[in-house]
Amino acid sequence: MRLSSGLGVWNLYFLVKFVLYSRGDISFDLFANLAFFAFLAISFQHVWLSRIKHAMSVVVGVALLYHDSWLPPISRLTKQAGNVQDFSVGYFFEITARVVSLDMIFALFALVVFYWFTVKWLRYTSISIIGFMYAFWLGGPATSDEITTQVASNNQITQKQVPVLVSDTAKQKTPDQQLQDFYQQQNLLQSQFPDVFNGQPFDVVVLNICSLATADLNAIGVEPRNLFADFDILFSQFNSATSYSGPAAIRLLRASCGQTSQEQLFKPVEDQCQLFTNLAELGYKTSVALNHDGHFDDFIGLIRQYGGVSVPKLDFSQFSAAQYGFDGKPIYSDADILTNWLKKQGSSEQPRALYYNTISLHDGNQLAGRERMNSFESYPLRQQRLFNDIDKFITELKAQGRNVMLVVVPEHGAALQGDKLQFSGLREIPSPSIVSVPTAVKFIGPDIKHDGLNVVDETMSYFSLSELINNTMKLDLFTGSVPINRVLDNLPTSAKVAENEDTVMMYIKGQPYIQLDGGEWTKYPTN
Repeated sequence: MRLSSGLGVWNLYFLVKFVLYSRGDISFDLFANLAFFAFLAISFQHVWLSRIKHAMSVVVGVALLYHDSWLPPISRLTKQAGNVQDFSVGYFFEITARVVSLDMIFALFALVVFYWFTVKWLRYTSISIIGFMYAFWLGGPATSDEITTQVASNNQITQKQVPVLVSDTAKQKTPDQQLQDFYQQQNLLQSQFPDVFNGQPFDVVVLNICSLATADLNAIGVEPRNLFADFDILFSQFNSATSYSGPAAIRLLRASCGQTSQEQLFKPVEDQCQLFTNLAELGYKTSVALNHDGHFDDFIGLIRQYGGVSVPKLDFSQFSAAQYGFDGKPIYSDADILTNWLKKQGSSEQPRALYYNTISLHDGNQLAGRERMNSFESYPLRQQRLFNDIDKFITELKAQGRNVMLVVVPEHGAALQGDKLQFSGLREIPSPSIVSVPTAVKFIGPDIKHDGLNVVDETMSYFSLSELINNTMKLDLFTGSVPINRVLDNLPTSAKVAENEDTVMMYIKGQPYIQLDGGEWTKYPTN
């Protein structure tokens, strides 16, 4: 065993990674790559040892490149293998086209040609060593700063420190410590609904929309303020706190307590944390409706077990498919499902609470009766159809003459355009553009006095919605004696923290940082 005079073609491997790292297209595990570099520098005199080394190098090189990429961890792919098998062939081709860029292929080809023409004159191993020095300089630990929360009073915001960050040493805490402080502070929050509500009764209708972020609307030229112009409240910076449907639905259904970590989502909680349990105790008839069968990723099982709601046996036999999902399963018209739910309610004066989940905007959907389109092409059509259906539903609600608090809250974005770290449709990292979703509230009732759209630009999350319902009860808003913007008084806002399995996004000094698999905190590129 001895040191070789150079790495040969493996220099090209490292040079490509240095370029990708400098662009923010991949991360770069400095010590793992240095160890691989050292392993490659070793040569063996025995032929069979050299062959084993070359075979191992290829395997390690591929694995290390995947490790440095922003693709989902292998462990998650293994867990999701069953779901991935559900993808249709057409959807596989669509995803492949997003990942494999012709520009990337041409650039790689040019780089290979340049390498072969210059390898005799340039000492590429020396250049690789310089590249490692550059990577060490380019990378660096995230600096820490306080996470702050806010309290809203109408449209004015008063900044205050999170209660647990009270000492002068708080600013010296690491991001991990600040994250734990955030969750400890959130653990103190719980909505205190009245024991009995004797005011004007009102229904609560929650429309949980998959794949609708502010960034997605901007990508198709739709301004959220125009889209929700007929609503009463718009939370323009609502934090969905995750980028996957099951966890998002659980977080919404547990809105009556503060934000928890991803791990805590799948553990039992007190009944007081479950929004629909609180409403049921106040006399509400609660129900659940979906425009899909809820089988993917066991969505129905998750909201039953961890969301505190009962899901009836779903019967879609009377409906025709409006779309087909990425797995080829039918998706039904939102107007048909919502109208059918409304008809089944009868004339009872008992207040109702509906949780409705729609996947009409999910990535990979295909419109029934239309030629195949990619997701970006069909998204504007599907978005317009969805909101036409919501408008129709609102008209039907008004015709009934009941008081209704309608809440439209997306689960997460569609990642319609993607970014440097994640191609279009990939939501493994809960980036700011994916978790920043437009959430709107409309009050429907004969005595409600509308005063235009109240836009709240501060970061809100699910606990704010629970408190909004609580405030609506306390103020007896549907008597019409209180202006709508009063329900925003002292409404708690939150730091923008989002989490998936083994992935966390948190703002530090006003900039988004991410942590993958419990590793270092890395700044998330915003452009």
